[in-house]
Amino acid sequence: MEAEIEAQYDTEQLNAIIKHRRSIYPYQYIRGKHIPDEVIRQILENAIRAPNHKQTEPWRFKVFTGEGLKYFGDLQANLYHQYAGESYNEDRHRKMREYPLMSSHVISIGMRRDENGKLPENEEIAAVACAVQNMFLSVTAYGLGAYWTTAGITYFEEAKPYFGLQAKDKLLGFFYIGYPVKPITAVSKRNPLEVCTEWIAKDCDDLQELLSRNEAINHKTSAKEQVDPHEHADDYENTSKWVVYLTVFTMILEIGVGYYSRSMALTTEGWHMSTHVFAIGLTWLAYLFTRKHAGSGKYTFQKENVLSLSGFASAIVLQLIAVIMAIESIGRLIHPTSVKFSEAIIVAVIGLVVNAICAKMLHHGHDHHDDNIRAAYLHVLADGLTSFTAIIALCIGWYYQLYWLDDISGLIGALVITSWAVQLIRGSGGKLIGYTKAAK
Repeated sequence: MEAEIEAQYDTEQLNAIIKHRRSIYPYQYIRGKHIPDEVIRQILENAIRAPNHKQTEPWRFKVFTGEGLKYFGDLQANLYHQYAGESYNEDRHRKMREYPLMSSHVISIGMRRDENGKLPENEEIAAVACAVQNMFLSVTAYGLGAYWTTAGITYFEEAKPYFGLQAKDKLLGFFYIGYPVKPITAVSKRNPLEVCTEWIAKDCDDLQELLSRNEAINHKTSAKEQVDPHEHADDYENTSKWVVYLTVFTMILEIGVGYYSRSMALTTEGWHMSTHVFAIGLTWLAYLFTRKHAGSGKYTFQKENVLSLSGFASAIVLQLIAVIMAIESIGRLIHPTSVKFSEAIIVAVIGLVVNAICAKMLHHGHDHHDDNIRAAYLHVLADGLTSFTAIIALCIGWYYQLYWLDDISGLIGALVITSWAVQLIRGSGGKLIGYTKAAK
């Protein structure tokens, strides 16, 4: 019979605190409401009680509050502007100044390496992470909100001296704290314990087989590529929104002038740009929905499924458009119609320029870790290629007065749209029904 445990503390409260710990972002804080410094001090006292091998106590903190928040915002914005290079993003730069002002306190998280180098770096990073977890649990117990971000200037070597760190040390991000606008009661979703846990309560006969295996796993991740999904999602939301505005305007212009000038190449390009609108529009809405509802506590959802469902519906519509375009192009090959090439060429060039602008906007914040923004970027490149071929068809047709060449271009465009629609139907439909190859 197992002995009963006499707990010294209220374990139910402890379990509840751990269960309800979650990230609450700065825009969800009551702006201007200051947390007493003694509370922050107690949170940090709890942090330094974290386990650490050989008592190296590698954690290093800097606390910014009051006017110090403006100082911190200006500091990280200036460092980002100076050292970001080609990855510089104006919207991200602005948010680096504004986000600290939404919080009561911001704490920089540093890891100071043991001077003797007697411990592996990973052990000291783990110790600091345990300290941050203590901070998170303390914040939850106080009914406050907190957010640990590793975005911004976290991985800039040039930032270390400003936070009392040397070259061998690590800057591990920033801890934002504030009063939540409303209590967050929802519990973060987790898989059942059985998914990640195996119980072994008896001797096993496969030990030698396990010991004989020699597996090497290489994890190659550049520090500069480490991203904060939520903060970067704000950038992507703003970028994708403006790309949608530009492309909707251009799509309407191309379709309208295409019908006016009787150019199937331009009309096809206009409808093909609608694929661009669908793709970026879905990306924008996903980021918008995530930002508004991720921390509300009212909904649980999977962004990938939302995108798949919308993509499947848009693919069906695009396929119908491709069929209509093909029928009209064939009809005009049978009954030729004159084309106003000059007007069509001007608008097609405008469309190509818009594609180039959109590609630059998306590439400016291009993140290989975010499939949404990466897919949008590749889609714009493909759309630009279609614009370019439409311009070539119009120019050749104008020079040689080959009206039928414009209709052939319309047929080719319909085939391109069909190809895109079929791929989107297969990809999004497969995700919706969980279609995968069976294991052999």
